[in-house]
Amino acid sequence: MQSVYNRKAGQAFQFIESATQKYIDFLCQICSYEARAYDKQTIDRMVDHIVAFAQSEGLQVKRTRMEKCGDFLTVEINPGAEKACLFQAHMDTVHEKGIFGEPPVRRDGDRLYGPGVIDCKGGIAIALLCMKALLDNGFKKHVRLILTSDEEISNVLGGPQEIRFIQDSAAGFPCAINCETAENDEVVIARKAILKYRLDIHGVSGHSGKHYFNSKNAILEAAHKIIALHEKSIPGGTTYSCNIIQGGKVLNIIPDSCSISLDIRAVTVEDMENARKTVEQIAQTAFIPGTSCDVTLLSTRPPMEKRPQTLALLNKLLDVCHKYQLGTLSPLEAGGGSDSCYTQAAGIPSICGMGASGGKQHTPNEFLNIESVPLRAKILTSFLLDVD
Repeated sequence: MQSVYNRKAGQAFQFIESATQKYIDFLCQICSYEARAYDKQTIDRMVDHIVAFAQSEGLQVKRTRMEKCGDFLTVEINPGAEKACLFQAHMDTVHEKGIFGEPPVRRDGDRLYGPGVIDCKGGIAIALLCMKALLDNGFKKHVRLILTSDEEISNVLGGPQEIRFIQDSAAGFPCAINCETAENDEVVIARKAILKYRLDIHGVSGHSGKHYFNSKNAILEAAHKIIALHEKSIPGGTTYSCNIIQGGKVLNIIPDSCSISLDIRAVTVEDMENARKTVEQIAQTAFIPGTSCDVTLLSTRPPMEKRPQTLALLNKLLDVCHKYQLGTLSPLEAGGGSDSCYTQAAGIPSICGMGASGGKQHTPNEFLNIESVPLRAKILTSFLLDVD
């Protein structure tokens, strides 16, 4: 039986090599759709393109209509059979249209540049290539890929409906593998929780010359709160980052309002709850007597904690890398979040960062290492053949 699956892996690898250029062309096409999560119209056009391509490859596709963000997709092989693996990826990017120039996608030697080329459209191409290779080589179990469209903004548009979609899609699968971005040979085994807050600070306005000592400067109070939060940050632990400040309108008037927005990262669920308490405590503390503060929780995403099940999944991936001479995978505990946090919260052993390798994500110089597309597709394909 082992030799049968060695032969199947070899046949699948030959298919992947022969089909790589076709999937690179597909990747270039979907990267040409420059779309942040808020641009539902453009994402839906990209969804149309992915649907047509996946169906032409013999994959089964279901579209889930979304009101505020681009529609979601479920792509499958062998639905109804024994479940093997859930793949994940997302279709939205982080920049406004035009920042990559014209044309937005270009190839330079072994690299491909473009919006979302590794984060996370390269992962879409890899997952589809893997599924096609499995389908054409007699794989009989159920593999599912789900594609969402507002991952980069922490699922605020899809909301509870999106989280249900992710967790319901994962139900019953023995593992979930997210084809998010990687750098070189990395794979992500843990991710931090994300909490986003806005603090609205209220003071007392006045003339900056006449009423300096009688006024309550909301910006100054905000500065005290920012420093207090910053001092709670721990290397390798919870961090509090104030990334947006809005306050003041006229230079010679002491402001009576200021808004600060926070991005907080926490390692564990317990750390996440402690961060909530810290924000509330500092918000309620008036460093300048007479000021007050309102707290608004903008969004949350749970952590993907490093667990024994995650390490067991990693070891299986490492085994096939060694067995089929596919390099190695270096485990990484990342500060960024992903939709893997929701599959793990649903009790599904999850691993992330199994998409295309490259660099400079979230910048206009984002690039993909083209050789990583067939390599990662081979790792995923051989993993599923061996598990089978």
